[in-house]
Amino acid sequence: MQKNRGFTFIEVIIASAVFLLFAIGAYQGYFAVYVAISVAREKALAADLANSQFEMIKNMPYSTVGTVGGSPSGLLTSVQTVLKDSISFTVTTVVQNTDDPFDGVGGSDPFPADYKLVEIKIECTSCKNFTPMIITGMVAPKNLESA
Repeated sequence: MQKNRGFTFIEVIIASAVFLLFAIGAYQGYFAVYVAISVAREKALAADLANSQFEMIKNMPYSTVGTVGGSPSGLLTSVQTVLKDSISFTVTTVVQNTDDPFDGVGGSDPFPADYKLVEIKIECTSCKNFTPMIITGMVAPKNLESA
């Protein structure tokens, strides 16, 4: 009687299938981590872009805070495309005069524009899994109204 050493064809097929399952799982895990890092990078770039836009607006004279051809009128572009770290972002800026009711409304308020509400929306159409980022802030000059 002769002893066979080695694996049968069925054992090789089963071992290959088990190895393939582990390899596919490892690849999917690697791909998921890669996508998560990519999305985090894009969000960090968008947040940095929004922060730089607000810093620029904060350093502008109050009378120039507004959009070109908008109300209030100013120096800001309503929609612009910004390339940051080879990723194209669309930045939409909206500026509105706002009147707080604490000092009177309408005809009883001598200064109806208490502050300007600035909304910056960042979109990335070329990014996968990117949700638009909207950041809102108030801009007001020192001593706009006196009590």
